[in-house]
Amino acid sequence: MSSPSQKILVVIPDVPLLELIGEIVSNMGHKPLLFKNEKEAISQCSNDKSIAGVVIDWELSRKYFPDILKKLHVISPYMGRFVLIDLKDDEIRRHINEGDFCCYMQKPLDLERFEKGLLSCIGEYETNIVNCECASS
Repeated sequence: MSSPSQKILVVIPDVPLLELIGEIVSNMGHKPLLFKNEKEAISQCSNDKSIAGVVIDWELSRKYFPDILKKLHVISPYMGRFVLIDLKDDEIRRHINEGDFCCYMQKPLDLERFEKGLLSCIGEYETNIVNCECASS
């Protein structure tokens, strides 16, 4: 079971979708950190290593800030990455097969599937952090 409240980075340039995801995350009992641009999101993540996951729209992200997932992975390798997709193109299939995302969901948003996916990402983050701390001891 995940912690009562985790920070979730939501980076989507489309404000209505950004606000909707933020509201869902908040209703789940977590703290959404909402950003519509890459620079601010990267800065937030650089300053706060306790962010459990990121929710990002694959197509919009590729259009507006194509390297954000790579940068976030370097900054916080244990953060769960949840992507929303329109279509499963070859590139997204490659990322999914390589395990770059803990969860993906095809749009339109299905609330129950989104919540399950996000909880899975948070659980993965929490497991990785515990294992990392044990290895450091």
